[in-house]
Amino acid sequence: MLGSDRNKWLIRGMLLAASVILAGLLTAVWADSPERTSMHVVVKDAETGQPIFQAGVTLEFREPGSRLKLKRSKLLSYHAKTNAQGRCKFLHIPKGTVRLKVIAERHQTYGKELELEQDDQVFEVKLRTPQPFL
Repeated sequence: MLGSDRNKWLIRGMLLAASVILAGLLTAVWADSPERTSMHVVVKDAETGQPIFQAGVTLEFREPGSRLKLKRSKLLSYHAKTNAQGRCKFLHIPKGTVRLKVIAERHQTYGKELELEQDDQVFEVKLRTPQPFL
């Protein structure tokens, strides 16, 4: 009977140790994953304030690597077109530095590095018409 109780305690101790190790591994995986959010882009004409339909919006960002999974970081590029209200949305983007490029007919090209820090952050881009050469 005494040996049986001892085995029960030994098994319980091993299960507790395994639980602690598993919890530590899961915490490491979650800590290694970047926070993600959505990003909204609104494109308007700088002079009229009117939305620009079908503007090409490119978002570039570095997908972080993972020490735990031995993955290198890689550069990703997403592309979208604005709707009739001049809007587009990018989902599941890691927070941090992103590069935004916007191209539209009869407008100057826009490009800028931005900091994506908040959830559902909105960036408004005002495009100018090209200036004539003198």
